[in-house]
Amino acid sequence: MIMIKGRLQGFSAGIIFTTCIFAGCYYGTGIIKGTDLTSDEAKELLEKDGFTVSLPNKEAQQALKPSRDIDQEPKVEQSPIVSYTMKVRSNMTSAEIATTLVEEKIIDDAAEFETYMNEHDFSKKIQIGEFVVTNTMTYRQLANTLSH
Repeated sequence: MIMIKGRLQGFSAGIIFTTCIFAGCYYGTGIIKGTDLTSDEAKELLEKDGFTVSLPNKEAQQALKPSRDIDQEPKVEQSPIVSYTMKVRSNMTSAEIATTLVEEKIIDDAAEFETYMNEHDFSKKIQIGEFVVTNTMTYRQLANTLSH
């Protein structure tokens, strides 16, 4: 039994020693210094390696445009504030909720809201009850209201 304990202690000491050597080489050589690049430096490096760097065209910009999310306010074009009391029943899906919100003019796109609910796992947290929602709420605010 003592022999096994000694071998285990020796093995552990070897692992610690090796880790110290690797850490000393990594942090002591300055490898991690200067790894933060500005966008101009990154562009210069890419062009040096033969890449072409350009701004995306309008279609690509539209595809990369984020959906209405956490901090982005909904687009309200001088329309009155619409308030609605959402009644969530047992076994009601996020698709049914999204459809109701579109019908009541709280949101514009049911599929986009349903996707948001699914991607951020709010669909699994929907609570039964009555919730007051408005057309000025972001998707995150709506999701938090329906899940708390």
